[in-house]
Amino acid sequence: MANEHHQYYQDRIRQNLSQQAMKTIITDKTIRINEKNQPRRRAENVINTIIVTNNDYPIQLDNSDGRYLVIKCKAVHRGDHEYFNKLSKGMDKDFYDNLLTFFLTRDISKFDPTDIPMTDAKKQLLNVSRTPVDDIIIKNYQKFKDGIPISEVSQMKPNNWNERSFKHSVLQKCTEQRIYIDKKQVRVNKLLEENYSVYDDMMNDLDKEEQREEQEKIENATEYFTE
Repeated sequence: MANEHHQYYQDRIRQNLSQQAMKTIITDKTIRINEKNQPRRRAENVINTIIVTNNDYPIQLDNSDGRYLVIKCKAVHRGDHEYFNKLSKGMDKDFYDNLLTFFLTRDISKFDPTDIPMTDAKKQLLNVSRTPVDDIIIKNYQKFKDGIPISEVSQMKPNNWNERSFKHSVLQKCTEQRIYIDKKQVRVNKLLEENYSVYDDMMNDLDKEEQREEQEKIENATEYFTE
């Protein structure tokens, strides 16, 4: 168990490093070039990146990610050598000329590169990229939307997290406010409204079912005490 626990966090570290490396490649205005036997130099970053992989978990995504379009291709032609040989032979000069014409004449005046579709494949990747804080918020989603007492949130801290790191992570998703509960002023964490859609997209069917069950318990308890 200890080895598995250690391996899990080692994998997380590697995934975080990979995530940061890709973020640098995608967002930095310049890149550093290290040619063999040449002085290091910086150049304008004109890289466009397409990642093709068979890995089920190729990169860790943050729940506010705005860089990746994730598409899952069907494996219907896996191992179909005849299909791919025919496809490859069709990629001749005429094909590339037509492809270039298509790209040059396509109207992209209304294209918004920041409007990245939330595909099912991206939802799945976000789901496996969830942090412990994400899991806590999703499990107590309505409470965080309404405002959950900070004292209650503190009790949800994972055992392997220190208090400061946990609080910092929560405050990346929530604000601290003072609201009245039962006529008493209470300090609460309230989920930022901008994160509502993020967590709506991140939740899977099981999460939503648990949310419905939790809401039913709250409603039943409310009815019991008001009768």
